[in-house]
Amino acid sequence: MKLFAFVKRKEGMSREDFLQYWHTQHGPLIRDTPGLGDRTLSYVQHPARPDDRSGWDGVAVQEFASWDDFIAMLGGDAGEAMRADEANFLDPSSIKVVFTDDAHVIIGPGAEAAS
Repeated sequence: MKLFAFVKRKEGMSREDFLQYWHTQHGPLIRDTPGLGDRTLSYVQHPARPDDRSGWDGVAVQEFASWDDFIAMLGGDAGEAMRADEANFLDPSSIKVVFTDDAHVIIGPGAEAAS
């Protein structure tokens, strides 16, 4: 299962400060905290391009072995620590999340043959 989270920086924070915090503080927190990193198969941060006009500052993509692993990551002290840290750099009211299962590859490795 993959989670795609579209994120915006908190009001008053510069793009540079947002990216610095996201990359050097929040990412390592997810990676290094028991109950977060050990429940996550992968965590990839995709910052928006400086010329992007979508209104989003980036997209985080996390992969989990199961829905249960995702739910377990949210619970307990580790989940609370993650949410508390998000308040340092994100506008939590604006986060949009999409959950997916298997991808359908059209072009690239694993692409399905045209029928």
